[in-house]
Amino acid sequence: MLNELQNKINARVRSYLNKYAQKAEKLLLYNYSRNDAHIARKHIVSVRGYKIMDREMERNIKDYCRKAFGKTDFWPYLALYAEIRGEFIPGWIPEDFYWLKILPQWNPNPQNQLCNLKTFDHKLFTNFSLTPLFLRISDHFFNPEFHVVSEVELMDFFKNYDKLIVVKEEFGRGGKEVTILKSTEFESKKLKSGQNYVIQPFVEQYELLNRLNPNSVNTFRVNTFLEDDGSISVRFVFLRFGTNESKVDNLASGGNLLFFDLEGNPSDSAYDKLGFEIGEKHEKTGFEFSKLIIPRYKEMLEKCKEAHQKYPYVRLIGWDVCFDKEGNPILLEWNADRPHIDALEGKFGPFFPEIFDLKKA
Repeated sequence: MLNELQNKINARVRSYLNKYAQKAEKLLLYNYSRNDAHIARKHIVSVRGYKIMDREMERNIKDYCRKAFGKTDFWPYLALYAEIRGEFIPGWIPEDFYWLKILPQWNPNPQNQLCNLKTFDHKLFTNFSLTPLFLRISDHFFNPEFHVVSEVELMDFFKNYDKLIVVKEEFGRGGKEVTILKSTEFESKKLKSGQNYVIQPFVEQYELLNRLNPNSVNTFRVNTFLEDDGSISVRFVFLRFGTNESKVDNLASGGNLLFFDLEGNPSDSAYDKLGFEIGEKHEKTGFEFSKLIIPRYKEMLEKCKEAHQKYPYVRLIGWDVCFDKEGNPILLEWNADRPHIDALEGKFGPFFPEIFDLKKA
């Protein structure tokens, strides 16, 4: 009897501790995120030499936050967006509100985690995802059909293949766990024990994208959304490209972006991750961004929409797509656990204006 009572007390204590730990974690995330917004806004003002925000705009933003979100706490990111855009636009989603309130509802755990299992993409998105050469799962090598391959067979293949390959860790972020090397240089002992990998052929990209920047595979990020009526829409699209001879195009690794409308027209200028214009030509190659017209652009959008229909367990997905040398759109990765909106929401949004009734706000 006493043991049963003690177990109930322990369970209740654990429940309370878990509840308050979650609240503390959210508070830390809020404060950290908002501090980032203040730092970024100060950086923009410092670089540009003047600020957009004045006291009247700050009052308007806080008043909007109170009506749209129930309190003024979410104003820092809206202030950052205003500095990026040059004005305040109702309908923007503050990044902290997006991460902590909206995205957990749209893309709940654990449904949002399948995107990290890169070794399964080619099965889930057949005829769109890049077919791997080999998979490394549970410390064993497999072919794309999940048949075990001996290390001798693997190394013989790579010796005869003699081309560039791409080795990706599952759950990798920002291109930091991606290795590009010649197949003859592959060494299995360099792979981490217990870590899964996908080994892919290196994609020779479409001629126009190669002229833009030949040092990285330049990828489109297509963001699709599961609408209330069950249809799939494309909300926004941008192209990431590498700079300074980087082998990856990720914004987190110093890449820049070019915004595209849904008809396939690129923005005149490219931008960095804070929305600063970086000019109308690539700094190294001199390629004019306005000339980047991709013939099968709309086919890429349709393929992303079809892929989302195969996985309707989350509402927002970011698809990373490249074009091979024949001009075929190929899915490299997809993101459902952390699809970003970031400074793009301020520069080109709002991307989800229907979330808040602007008449009420």
